[in-house]
Amino acid sequence: MENKILLYNGSFKRFGNQPYNWLGITNGIITDAGYSDTYSRCIDEYTEKEDLGGQLVLPGFYDCHAHFVQTATKYISLDLNGCKDYTDIKNKIEDWIIKNPKTSIIRAFGLEVSDLEEGSYPTRKILDGFTRDYSIWINSRDFHCSMLNTRAIHELKVPLTMEGMEYYDNGTPSGRIYGKVNALTRKKIIQSYTSSERYKSIVELSQKIIKKGVTRIHVMEGGFEFYENDAEDMNTYKDKLPVDIKLFYSTIDFDKVEEMELDFIGGDVYLDGSFTSKSAAITDNYQGLDTNGELYFTQEEIKEFILKSYEKNLNTTMHAVGERALECLICAHEYAASKYPLSRLRHRVEHAELSSDSQIDRASKLGLIFSMQPAYEYMYGGPGRMYESRLGQRYKNTNQFRKLIDKGIIICGGSDSDLTPIDPLLGIHSAVNHPVAENAVSVEEAVKFFTLNAAFSVKEESKKGSIEIGKTADLVILDKDIFEIDPETIISAKVAATIKNGFILYRNF
Repeated sequence: MENKILLYNGSFKRFGNQPYNWLGITNGIITDAGYSDTYSRCIDEYTEKEDLGGQLVLPGFYDCHAHFVQTATKYISLDLNGCKDYTDIKNKIEDWIIKNPKTSIIRAFGLEVSDLEEGSYPTRKILDGFTRDYSIWINSRDFHCSMLNTRAIHELKVPLTMEGMEYYDNGTPSGRIYGKVNALTRKKIIQSYTSSERYKSIVELSQKIIKKGVTRIHVMEGGFEFYENDAEDMNTYKDKLPVDIKLFYSTIDFDKVEEMELDFIGGDVYLDGSFTSKSAAITDNYQGLDTNGELYFTQEEIKEFILKSYEKNLNTTMHAVGERALECLICAHEYAASKYPLSRLRHRVEHAELSSDSQIDRASKLGLIFSMQPAYEYMYGGPGRMYESRLGQRYKNTNQFRKLIDKGIIICGGSDSDLTPIDPLLGIHSAVNHPVAENAVSVEEAVKFFTLNAAFSVKEESKKGSIEIGKTADLVILDKDIFEIDPETIISAKVAATIKNGFILYRNF
């Protein structure tokens, strides 16, 4: 039996075309559409009818870069997002202990150094002052640093001589760890969650993001910095969740990717680090420091990896934040493209926060897609914020959306959750209201980051990403017309309903 739904009295946004006023949906596909009240000619064909009261309807949102399992675990962990100083951290830890008296280890996520009045992450001695009766493990919001108290160092058997261990001047561990030792310790922590805990938290998160209008999400799972089983779990769970999952396995192991029948390789494999941890590979030194970050692979290693992906007809993604990392990746693609000039693969660069004019031109010629996170500017951009503290006046060149688009770069939008929330409206607001005015884009351009461009980035533009006859009926209804209101108030808009395959999964009208 056919499931036929009529949505009418709405403003169905179409990129470059007159908005539809109504849609007819049959078995999850848009099969009819029109203007004014012309739906009256076929109204009796529909078993369900919804009057949208003139509300704006957009294609269902994508989030093109999220660490889904990592984000989900915050529901069974201590969330330190928003802590302003060490006292806030201490108070939250004490509250957690009271509410979870049977706990033996405090697993905490989301701490952001630029939010802390002290200007640095707490050390082992600071954490020991909070409690010696429980192990404390805290992960930074960008995942690149962990903090442990003395008890946690001993109980987790943290290898004290491994790369990334920080020491006090007297040669004892400071409790702050980075790089390889951080990755190893994170894996131990993530492995400590039971399968039932993990699945429950994943389901809970998927239900929450429906309320944000997300119908399709690209999940970056597994890999050195995370936990291999995350990729396998998401591959198993993806068909059980209410949102569409596109798995990106963060690995350079071709055998694993081919075994799982994935069409992308690389995921969020780190070519460099982050600005927060001062490990992103940039051209000039960080503000006030004698370092410009580091590359985690050699040029030859990346050249070999990218070339092999062309040979095997696999699309690639790779984490590259700074210009030195981006240069390494562009050079590798230029070499591979010279060997395979007729390749029709769609390669993505994850983050690409800092790029030179020359790199933008070369990336455009290669057809590289930039998978970016506009909400970084909301959280870190502008005078006096993290970007400026790390880069000085170069903060004006971060996330140059306007220039990238004008040079022909296609941008798809994500959150890098849990670094920023899974909330495409926040991303749209951030791109339109970039703190550096010349980097801002129009509302329509920003919406495309999370819809049509996102679909294009994974070769789905013929089925999703816009509202047209023949495409999947994935839709989001907003309580405000973000094309008509003051752009600075886009952030106040709310999702009124989320429709997936023609079914209303969430409604608030």
